[in-house]
Formats: sequence, C-alpha cells, structure tokens
Amino acid sequence: MRRPRLVAALALSVLIAACGGEPPPADPSSDAAAVAPESDTSDGVGETAATAAAESDSGTPGDLEAFDDGAEAAGLKDGGTASLDDLQDLPFGAALAEAARRAEGETFDPSTAPAEGPVPGVDGKPADAAAQMADATARLEQQKAQMAAVMAAMQELAAAGSDPEKRAAAMEKVKASQRAMRDQQLQAESDRRADALEGLPEDWKQIRLVRKDAPEADLLVQLGDIDNMGFGWPNGFDPFTGKSTPAHRFPYLPESDDPAGTDRIMVVSGHTGGVRADGYTQQTSRPSNQPTPLVLEFDLHGVEVKTVALQLFVDDFQSKTMKSQFRAWIDGRELSDVAVVLNALDQTGPIGKLLTLQLLPEYVDTVRDGRVEIRIDDPDNNAGDGFAFDFVRLLVNPKGYAYTGTVRGIAVDTKAGRPLAGVLVSAGNVVQALSDDKGGFVLEKVPAGLVVTTGSKPDYSSDSEAADLVSGETVDVVLELTPTEKDSESLAEELERVGKVDLYGIYFDTAKATLKPESETTLQQVLGVLTADPGLKLVIAGHTDSEGGDGYNQELSEQRAASVVAWLTGKGVDAGRLSSEGLGESRPVADNGNAAGRALNRRVEVRVAD
Repeated sequence: MRRPRLVAALALSVLIAACGGEPPPADPSSDAAAVAPESDTSDGVGETAATAAAESDSGTPGDLEAFDDGAEAAGLKDGGTASLDDLQDLPFGAALAEAARRAEGETFDPSTAPAEGPVPGVDGKPADAAAQMADATARLEQQKAQMAAVMAAMQELAAAGSDPEKRAAAMEKVKASQRAMRDQQLQAESDRRADALEGLPEDWKQIRLVRKDAPEADLLVQLGDIDNMGFGWPNGFDPFTGKSTPAHRFPYLPESDDPAGTDRIMVVSGHTGGVRADGYTQQTSRPSNQPTPLVLEFDLHGVEVKTVALQLFVDDFQSKTMKSQFRAWIDGRELSDVAVVLNALDQTGPIGKLLTLQLLPEYVDTVRDGRVEIRIDDPDNNAGDGFAFDFVRLLVNPKGYAYTGTVRGIAVDTKAGRPLAGVLVSAGNVVQALSDDKGGFVLEKVPAGLVVTTGSKPDYSSDSEAADLVSGETVDVVLELTPTEKDSESLAEELERVGKVDLYGIYFDTAKATLKPESETTLQQVLGVLTADPGLKLVIAGHTDSEGGDGYNQELSEQRAASVVAWLTGKGVDAGRLSSEGLGESRPVADNGNAAGRALNRRVEVRVAD
C-alpha cells in the first residue's frame, strides 16, 4: 500500500488546482523525473539525500537562507496570480514542484495489497485497511489546509504591490506556511522511520533506562533511544565498537517520545545570522533549534558514588570549521575539560560518534542528589554550528569497557622542534599518562569511539587531537605544544579568540598571596593588554589544586586574585576595569591525583568581563 505517496499525490493535486495550472510533463530521462526512494536505504541515506547533505554541509545555502525579497519579487509580479512556477522559487518550493511532477499519474487502490504481502501494522500484525485509509484521509486534510495557507500567503504577497510593510508581513506568512508544510512532512518521515526500528535490542529502544549492577557500571542511566537519530543502524552495527556510522539525511525531527535534547537538531544560542553556517543551521530555525539541556533522573539507593563517566553520542560538532567555542555545564558548574574535547571535534556527513568522558573527582558530587542536568552550548559566539545528541549514558562506578583500543604518540615542542617530556596526556580523563624523555606516551584500554587526546603542560598552549578508535585497534597521534608567548599582543589575540586565558607565569609564595618577583613578565603582559585597549574590562580569577581543605583553598584563591588586581591598579589601571574572584579547587582542568595535574590546576585565569 503506497499511502505516503498517495497523500502527497492527492494533496499536491489540490495545490496545482489552487494555482490554476497543470504541471508540464516530465522528461523521463531528466533528473526531475527520477522517482525518489520510498524508504531509507540500509545505511540510512539515499543518493539524493546524501548529495543534499553534502551540499548543505559544505556551506551551500538552504532554501530558507537563500529566499529573500529580491528572489520572490522576480517570481511574483505585483498584483499577479500565484502559480506553480512561482512556487518553484519559494522555500522548499523546488522540492514541492518536483514532487508534484513525480506524483502525476500515480494511482492508488485501497482494496489492493502490495505483491509482497500484507502491510505490517503494530507489532508486526497486518494493518487494518480501513484504519490506514482513515489515517491517509486525515493526513490529506492536514496537507490540504497547509497548502491552502501557502497559496493564501502567496496571493497576499502578490497583492501587496510595492508597499514594503505589507510585502514584509506577507513574506513572513509565506515562510511560516512553508515551514509548517515541511515540518509536517518531516514528522511523517520520522514516524515511518520509528515504525521500522523494531529490530533494535530492547535496551536500545528505551528512551529512559536506569539499571543497577549493570555489566557496564554499578548504575547505568540512559537518556534517549540508541537509534542513530531515528535512522537506525546497518545490520549488525554496534555504535559502542567505535566504527563510523553511515551519513544520514537531514533535516529531521524527533519522534514524539524522544526526551528533550535528544534526536533533534540544535544550533548554538550565540548564532544570530550573517556568518557561514553548516547545513543543520541553514535547514532549521528558532525556536525549535534552540539548545536544550539533557536531564537524567535516577535512584542511587544502595550505590556509593566513587567515579562517574559520561557517554555522549555526538553528531555534527564542527567547532574547528565553524569557529564555535562550545562550553559544557553539569548542574550549572562549568566543565572546562569537557569543552576542550568538544572543541576538538570536526564532524561532517553528518555522522554520529561515541564520546566517553570521565568526570574529574571535583564534579562527582553533582550526581548524588539523583538528578543531573547537562548543558552544552556556545552562547558567546555568532557561529553557525548545528549539533545533536542521539543518546547520553551516565555510568556510576564504571566496571570497565567492553570495547577498547590503544592510543600512542609523541608530544613535541613546536618552537624548539624536539620531543617534549612531562606532558600530561589524557583521553577523556579515562586514561592518562605523562610523556617520557623522548616525548612518547601510550594509553591502553581507551574506550572505543571518537577519542580526543589532549596534551597539557604549564607555560605551553595545550593541543588536542581527535581520532576514530575502533575496538582492538591502535591509533597514532602527534601532540604539538607551543610555548606560551610572553608578549601582550599574543595575549590580546587569545582573549579575542576565546574570551579567557589561563596564565601559569604568575607565582606566589607557598600558602600565601604574595607575588614572587618572577611573575613580573606575565603581569606586564596583562598590563600591556589593558593599556592598548582602554575600554577592555577583565576578571581576574584565582584557582588552586585540591591540596588542603575546600574553605582554605577558596580563601587563598580569592586573596591571590586580589593581589593581581592590586598590582595592576598600582600601575595605573582604573579599578573599575578590573574585578577579582576566587574559585578555589572547584574548576579543575586536570586530575588532582597526580603532580602534573595539580600543576595545571594552580593558575590565574584572565577573562573578558561580560
């Protein structure tokens, strides 16, 4: 039974009639006459969809982005009558016009079943023909109403003449009606895909799952079904083995029961338009693509929380290409190390990959109330970067990972051109090591998936490299660390690019807030930035390691930040341009369990004031 295409054919015939015209006969040899696949291919994307996805992700404007008043003015004459040719130039119009031509000549007999057997219904049982017909009729009526709204908006635009206010108002109605029509079609596709995913493992079908004493951890919490954004997986595919997923088509809409933040396209909240944008950004709009937190709720009774890991199935993060700077929060507390990982990603396709990250010990207490809210966004930069999550899993006291591999490599000093020893190398905080005298390192039993390996060392800019790690295999990476420049221009550039900088060249007497003389070079660097930009305001934040009590470290960090502010004001900087804060040990960037990590956590942060 060809219900979806029946509805499209009947509904589009209504549109053609409303336009007062008929579609020209299609050339059987032309691309426009080619019949699109009725269902997704086994890898989740057809040739046409794959081509469209590639074009959109490479920066080709989507229909909505390309549609402007000048384009529509060329297609609709003042006071004229809307026609099918006019529709061609409107958002999604080309696709609708093509569908109208494809639909011509299709027939449907509700009494005739497909040759391959009865159409499956719920739980594999044959569907009721009358129920299918009623559903098709309801869909038809909905599409007729939407198409009538499109045509009414087009007629209003044509009648607006040269009045700019009327034309602008009519244009918004045209865009809104076209979006509504497209979203209805996308939702229907989403529903059809959901019906085809019955073969998933039972645990993967669950949109919320809480299991104690699971094979993976003492407590496993899952949010979102494991279904590749609703497109499913190739036969035998396991997303936890680290293999790359097939590219999938877009745009798409979540299923009605998908939890907030999963299986939906989101675009960083800092995006306001006017910049290069990826396909996800071009093909969606506010407010539906506004970033949404991931909220997990669970019962911890009988589980003592020791370590916590997150597994995120991430899709289409492109920070390196789109110039976004993602930030991450858990229960309102910023996760700087997670942001480093996300900003090392450059996914295209779009495809999804598994990330496994272990929370630093200072954040473990966030899960003890049985509720966790994870927020990922770039609210600071106008970047056209769309992204998505298929699912997230919280592992309390992980027992080990079934699929792992090895990361090996070398850390080098780019300025000296030689290997760099003593670099703290981390793979999502799950496995860590220090580079040896030859700069070499080996990380074993790293969870398979998209692994971001980060190398950090005080007085060097850190480096992160992303690599696909398939279970049982080894990947080689080179971490290139550059010595931090001690001039004001370099610091100003970094503040402009990122908004904050961690300084490791400011030293204090042990357990005191007294500045050491060797801090002069770095302090002069900050002073130079403030002198060169009289309108700049900065926040000076002190950070400590975890040695000592929380209260002691908090007070010490406050005093040290205040000492830096006092030095700057003593050199003539207006006190109104500076503020200080102490963050103690609350925002580590590395594990305090080793000396290298503690050295990275002892720092002074300089950031641009909001």
